[in-house]
Amino acid sequence: MMMKQFYKTFCGALLFSSGIVFSQFTITNTFRTNDATGLKIGDNATLTAATGVDPNGSGWLRLTNSSTSQRGYMYVQESFPTTLGVMADFEYVSWRSSNDGYLGADGLSIFLFNGNITDANFKLGGYGGSLGYANTGNTTGLSGGYIGVGFDEYGNFARAAEGRTGGTTYMVPNAIVLRGPTSATPNASNPYLTHTELGDRTGGDNAIRARNEIDYNTIVTARPAPSEFYRRVQIYVTKSGNDYLINIKWRKQNETTFTEVLNYTMNGTTYPLPPSLKLGFAASTGGGYNFHEIRNILLTTPGNLRVDSRASSASLCNDIQTNPVTFQIEVTNDTAANLNSIDFSNQIQDSAGNLLDITKFKITSLSATGFTSSNLPTTNFTSNSITGKLGLAGNSSGIITITGNYFKKSIPTNQSFKSVSTVNTTEITDSDLTNNTTTTSIYARKCSILTNPSLPSYSK
Repeated sequence: MMMKQFYKTFCGALLFSSGIVFSQFTITNTFRTNDATGLKIGDNATLTAATGVDPNGSGWLRLTNSSTSQRGYMYVQESFPTTLGVMADFEYVSWRSSNDGYLGADGLSIFLFNGNITDANFKLGGYGGSLGYANTGNTTGLSGGYIGVGFDEYGNFARAAEGRTGGTTYMVPNAIVLRGPTSATPNASNPYLTHTELGDRTGGDNAIRARNEIDYNTIVTARPAPSEFYRRVQIYVTKSGNDYLINIKWRKQNETTFTEVLNYTMNGTTYPLPPSLKLGFAASTGGGYNFHEIRNILLTTPGNLRVDSRASSASLCNDIQTNPVTFQIEVTNDTAANLNSIDFSNQIQDSAGNLLDITKFKITSLSATGFTSSNLPTTNFTSNSITGKLGLAGNSSGIITITGNYFKKSIPTNQSFKSVSTVNTTEITDSDLTNNTTTTSIYARKCSILTNPSLPSYSK
């Protein structure tokens, strides 16, 4: 049986001094498999592992193909509470396999919308330059939309055109754009809030579009390797007095830290945050086009200790003698406190949760970067279980890299094994324990029929 890639954890943390219950949550989905459980996928969007474009375990959520007049969307059907704020983390790649004559278009959006919206009453905003979120002349915008973040390749999402409410009088290609809540009144819906222009802005619009900021502008026959183009995005929504702070960071190829690219204060009186939200993505093409693909979403609460993980490949060859696998485990101290005693553990397990024997997988090396201290072992591994303590400065992240060898036919084809990591500390009151454990699964598959069994990694 295939392991599902949709994970959800909710729990309540009672604050006894006030009697208020704060809700905690963690929702993750890799989009690597053909399992769409918990997802609403529509229009041209597909899971590439379900269509055969990628092997099961190595897929993406493809919102559009690299062709004209495409549109696609996906949203997570489960809502999540907003009491403690929201942190959304995802990776994307935007590329094309032929020359469209427009230098890529239109872009993609990530949106947060009211958790009361059901499948039956969900409705997208306009496509094209509105990227599935904003209003146009014939729509009032995404149902229950709270914020829409546009990753705009061509330059129309910031523009006051096609019926969109407010914005610039000119195109803004290669920009991250923020638009606000949906209103029943079309000329008040999804108002322009702010934008950030990315990269070198010299030359005209086409010179800007040709640069690799939002999308990859070399025509390629296959998805670019992560060393060529990689984007990982984090979006924070946190309360500040009566208002809400929107903070967006991203990390590009060959970078180890996030860079803030946009921040904005939402007026909490004018735009109150709903008690629950849902998350979704949309993308569109017109005369210009790109593949727009998403992977590895994480939804959780900010302001606490958390852990996340990736692998060098989500699938490996079961008919090759030795397969090297690298896990990168990212520990984040999302508080202002310097932590000196974080308990860390990692196990390589089979799909049932049993520790995997070193005859099937053997750890060969471990390194830790970005931490103020670490007593984790780095050599002489006699089992696939690692424990130790870490130090981590406030508002920073560190990465533990574990490399090992998977041995031929150790796991049945189409079955999986996994890396499970946990962090805890008593130095702070951790407001959310649902994001203190992370699991990354690897699928075994036959590769002998492939001319090149190796797959590029998109996990940083």
